[in-house]
Amino acid sequence: MVSPLIILLVIWLSVGVKSLEIASINHPCAYAHTVNITDGLRMKDGSYSYAGVVVPPHLMAEYSFKVIDGVEYRAKKHLRGCVCLLKPCISFCCPENLVFDAKHWNCTMPHQVRESTHVELTYANRTVDQVRIRDRFVVRTELGCRNKFVDKKHDNFWQWDLFENGTLRRDDRLWSTDEYCFSPLEHKPEQWELTPLNCERFQTGYRVWIYAICSIIAIIINIFILSLLGSVRDARKSHYGQLIIYYLLSMIVGYSLLVYLALKNPMKLSHVACRNIGFLAYFCIMLSFVFLAICSLDFLLKFKQKAVRSSVRRLSLALAVLAVIGLRFLVSLAQDSKLPKHFKPGMGEDYCWFDVRTWGILIYYYGPIALLLIFSIVCCLKAYFSIYELPSDTQYILGTQLKIVKTHFYAFSAYIVGVFAVWIREIVVYIMARVREHFFIIDFWSGVCILGLAIAGFILLLGKNLHVKSWWAINVESSQTDLSVINARVYKFDEKGDLQSSDSPYKPTVTSL
Repeated sequence: MVSPLIILLVIWLSVGVKSLEIASINHPCAYAHTVNITDGLRMKDGSYSYAGVVVPPHLMAEYSFKVIDGVEYRAKKHLRGCVCLLKPCISFCCPENLVFDAKHWNCTMPHQVRESTHVELTYANRTVDQVRIRDRFVVRTELGCRNKFVDKKHDNFWQWDLFENGTLRRDDRLWSTDEYCFSPLEHKPEQWELTPLNCERFQTGYRVWIYAICSIIAIIINIFILSLLGSVRDARKSHYGQLIIYYLLSMIVGYSLLVYLALKNPMKLSHVACRNIGFLAYFCIMLSFVFLAICSLDFLLKFKQKAVRSSVRRLSLALAVLAVIGLRFLVSLAQDSKLPKHFKPGMGEDYCWFDVRTWGILIYYYGPIALLLIFSIVCCLKAYFSIYELPSDTQYILGTQLKIVKTHFYAFSAYIVGVFAVWIREIVVYIMARVREHFFIIDFWSGVCILGLAIAGFILLLGKNLHVKSWWAINVESSQTDLSVINARVYKFDEKGDLQSSDSPYKPTVTSL
C-alpha cells in the first residue's frame, strides 16, 4: 500500500527538478515578447534582421519549447529574438492570404484574396486613426491560442480598441498580445472586417455534457442518501452516520460547484467570482476526503477498544476543518506567488478550476487526495485485523453493538476501495495526458466514475446501514409489526431467540458505538 505514495513522491520530485531546470535557463525576455527569427537575415556582428527590426545578440536565445495558451510544450530547438521589445507586435490567427473559418475552426483559403493592410489604432489621448499594420507592428502568426471566441451575432464583438503597445481592450478587459489574434471576418454579407479573436478557455461538446449529466445524477443520488441518513435518528446520532453525512454534504457542494464551472463560460464570470468558486469547490472536496480519513481512523479506534470522549471528537473535527482551510489558503498563496507556472494551481487564470495542463493539480489536488486515501486504506486494514484480535468474551458482551459496527465497517471499507480505485485512475490518466501533452480539460469518464461511486454509496453506505434498514422495516414495511422479529431479520439473528431475555447480550433497541 506504500507503493502509490512512493510513486507520487518520485513524480513530484522529478517535476520539481524539471521545473527548476526550465526556470534556471536564462532567457533575455518573456516568451510572449519573442519571435522565431530563424528565417531572419544574420548580420556580420551576430545580430539578426527580422521584419525591418535589428535584434542584437543579447536579445536572442535558443528555445527548446513553445508556449500555447500560456503553457509550455516541448518543441525543436530554435532561435528566438525579443523583437517585441524593440517594436510592438500583434498576432494574426492565420498565415498571409488565409482567413479563420469559424465553422470548421481552421485556416482556409477564401474565395477572394483579402489583404489586411490597415487597422484602427487608438492613441493615449483616445483618438482613433487608420494605420498601416507593418509600419507600426511586427506581425506574428505562431502565437495566439487553440480555441478562439467568435460571436458575430452580438454588436459588442465588433467593438474593440487596439493600443500602440499591441494590447487590446474589449468587454472592459485588457488582452495581451498572446491572448488574441486578428483575422478577417464577414460582418455583413460581402462585408469583411479585420477583427480580433480572443482566446477562449471554455470547453464545449459531448464530453462536457456526459460529464455534467452523470455528475448531476450522482449529486441527486447523494442528496437522497444524505436525506435518508439525516431523517433516521439512530443513523444520524451514531458517529459513523455523522461522518458519512458530513462527507456527503461536502461532496455534494463541491461537485455541484464543479458542474456549474463546467457549464459556465469563465469569460462571463468576474475574476473574483471565478477564483472564489474554484477555491470553494476545492475546500469542499478536500474536506470530504478528510471526513473519510477520520471515519477510517474512528473504526480503527473502535476495534482497538480505545475510548474517545465526545469533546475530543468535536475537537478533532474542528482541527480537521481548520487544516483544510489552511490548505486552501496555502494553495491561494501559491497561486499568487512568483513560483513557476507549472507549480501554480492555475485557479482564476485561464480556468476557474485547476489548470490540467500544468503540474500544479498533481501537487495541490491529486497528491493530498492520494495521501488521505492511502491513510484511510491503512486504517481499514489495521481495523480489519483488529477484529480478530478481540477477546471472545468481549465479542459476546458487545453483541448487537459489535454486529452493527462490523457490518458498517465492511460496507465502508468496500466503498473506500472503490473511491481509491477511481482516484488512482484519475491520477494515472492525468499523468499520461500531461506526458503526452494531449489534454482534455474535462474527461467525461470522470463523470461516469462519479456516478459509479454514487451508486456504490447508495448500496454500501445506505443499503448496508443497519439503522436505516431497521427504520425502513418498522416504518415502511407494514407487514412486520413485531419489533423482535424485525430486529432478528435485520441483524440476521435466530428468530427463535429471545432478544428481550435478561441473559441475552442483545437488546431490541439499536445502539451505536
